[in-house]
Amino acid sequence: MKQHFMMFAAYNQWANGRLYDAAADLGEDELGRDVGAIFGSMLGTLNHLLAVDRIWMKRFTGEGDAPSNTAAMLYHALPALRLAREAEDRRIVDWV
Repeated sequence: MKQHFMMFAAYNQWANGRLYDAAADLGEDELGRDVGAIFGSMLGTLNHLLAVDRIWMKRFTGEGDAPSNTAAMLYHALPALRLAREAEDRRIVDWV
């Protein structure tokens, strides 16, 4: 069973890398543009995904920063958000 979770964590890390590569091809204006999605913009959605992972990891481990709101705008620029996403993905992989 653990092997399955290790595979899922590695896949999640890989998929997030692809997602952020695609997001990097968009300009800052496009990333921040409100497209009518639940979290407003692509940047808002990426922040939501990180916020939710941080909340779950806090529940699982009892450690780390977890926002009180899943719509929290943790980072306003993609480079900083990407670094945080990569760190959280490493944390997930290491925890599994």
